[in-house]
Amino acid sequence: MGVSSPLLSTQTRMLGSRNWRAMRDTRRYRHQYPDLIERDGNGDMPNLSFYRNEIRFLPNGCFIEDILQNWRTDYDLLEENHSYIQWLFPLREPGVNWHAKPLTLREVEAFKSSKEVRERFVKAYELMLGFYGIQLEDRDTGQVCRAQNYQKRFQNLNWHSHNNLRITRILKSLGELGLPHYQAPLARFFLEETLVRRELPAVRQSALDYFVFTVRCPRQRRQLLRFAWEHFRPRRKFVWGPHDKLRRLRPPPGPGDPRPPATAGGAEDGERGGGAGGHGEAGPEPPSPKESKKRKLEASRREQAPGEPGAQGASDVEKIALNLEGCERAGEAERPCPQPPGPKVAEEVRKRRKVDQGPGGGAPGDGGEDGGEGPEGAEGPEGPGCAEAREAEEGVQEAEGGRGPEQAAPGSSAGAGPPVDKEAEPGS
Repeated sequence: MGVSSPLLSTQTRMLGSRNWRAMRDTRRYRHQYPDLIERDGNGDMPNLSFYRNEIRFLPNGCFIEDILQNWRTDYDLLEENHSYIQWLFPLREPGVNWHAKPLTLREVEAFKSSKEVRERFVKAYELMLGFYGIQLEDRDTGQVCRAQNYQKRFQNLNWHSHNNLRITRILKSLGELGLPHYQAPLARFFLEETLVRRELPAVRQSALDYFVFTVRCPRQRRQLLRFAWEHFRPRRKFVWGPHDKLRRLRPPPGPGDPRPPATAGGAEDGERGGGAGGHGEAGPEPPSPKESKKRKLEASRREQAPGEPGAQGASDVEKIALNLEGCERAGEAERPCPQPPGPKVAEEVRKRRKVDQGPGGGAPGDGGEDGGEGPEGAEGPEGPGCAEAREAEEGVQEAEGGRGPEQAAPGSSAGAGPPVDKEAEPGS
């Protein structure tokens, strides 16, 4: 091509399309590395031995207890040393430091079953959060907040973009080693700081391309995407999820959910005249189906001649609107996973099928009702195949398949399908 990958990556971002390398990388992680062939380590578990304080990290490293006790406020050392991060937050995929070995499934189970190791892992997480100006507020939920020295630490984050790679590794390692509920709070924190408070402009692209999509819980990932879409400006250039599905999602606002100040006309900051994206939106968001139908009913009532039969009063319009709202909420309600039928019900079904088939009935397994659940009832790589998980994978997650750039609103530059460089470098 004659053009370097970083330049192509920059052009791809300017055109408002997805980072496809990030999409492939995070999907592979969430699906437990389906193509990975695990190394034969002859029973060695170096990552576990390091966390048991039995070996030093390599090269030229020290024991983990030395890191946890003596490196906590040594920010220059944490910034300049590039060998420790793969040992503190191991992954099943190889990294740049070839001395650090990829995590194995045996090590994962050993990590989860050792109280001593789990405690050190949480302390290592707190150490890196402090380095980034963040504080672990609740060890049970993983909720995080700004630390007292966040301003200087945020400045370091904006200056040194390689920390985006480290944060992606930390999020992945949390999911591997028994703390997946820590992922969403940290990803949400960076969305707030980049999209709402706009304190970390150098982290914004990585937060959208990588951080959100490392969250393995489909429901939490949908909520993060909905939050990002709500605060991204200009919204028509949001390409990380299908706008129609994101618009229908209404996650409950979290405690202290920050929102940009409203302007005099009621529009959020950045909706008109620029904002973080540099260009304002072409107009207000289209009304919901409920509002459109209500307005049509009111218009027809006003245009109707006096005394003409079928006139609807304001109360009728309100009733119809309430019914529409109820239907809409019912459609968004989470459905429980289907329960298997009881033995009596199953026996009656089998008897009815035998009667219906008669002597010339087809053999079971030929398809139709006797074909069984098949792949639809099987568990996927991210959890049981309940309705909510399938909705997440087939709904918002469509953005990760073949619906990248075209997810933007009609008429936008992203919706026109700009060229995408599949070999572009990651945004972080």
